[in-house]
Amino acid sequence: MGLKNQTTAQGRTSLLDAVNILLENIGEQPVDQLDNEQIQDARVAERTVLEVHKEGQTRGWSWNYEWNYPFKRDATEGTVKVPDNIVSFSVNRYSYNGRFQLRGNKVYDLLKRTYQIDEQISEICADVIWLLPWDECPEVFNRFVTIRAARIFSDRTLGSEALFKYTSLDEANAKAELERVESEQDAPNILTGPWAFPTYQPNQGLMNRRVSNGYSIF
Repeated sequence: MGLKNQTTAQGRTSLLDAVNILLENIGEQPVDQLDNEQIQDARVAERTVLEVHKEGQTRGWSWNYEWNYPFKRDATEGTVKVPDNIVSFSVNRYSYNGRFQLRGNKVYDLLKRTYQIDEQISEICADVIWLLPWDECPEVFNRFVTIRAARIFSDRTLGSEALFKYTSLDEANAKAELERVESEQDAPNILTGPWAFPTYQPNQGLMNRRVSNGYSIF
């Protein structure tokens, strides 16, 4: 076992791996599958991992954020629908002046107070944050989620101050590494970002007051 692990590259952390880390953190035996409904601790551990996984993605990262993503108008229903795995939907206010917002999974027209979108608008573009499944997220993020979930799980299950202190330091280190990698990948730049600053766009002056293009809702 030891020699094989020494010469073979380890793969990504799977959801099963994460659940077993949570179980071992409270002194429980690991499981070999996640479909066994009889093991209560494993079920709770899996729910905790997925809870933290969802929570961690909602802030938006370089790998689950897309700007100016187009959503087509359904010609039959006259509505614009958004997938359920979108947790943030922000329409560019300089294009529509605050006219559209997401309600449920459909875009709402604040100007006309309806979900029916005008025919001349074939699509609406928005900056969005996607909820991605475990296997589509970066390893560094899944590692952070695992450690954070282990701290939360042990605190909820045992209320152990010793375990809490041990994994809170690990969580801080994992978060620092996650943010370091994110900074390298995102490479924020005032000149190459998705939108130029409005102060450099004189034609945006009236749009800042939301009175142009006939879209004002004020």
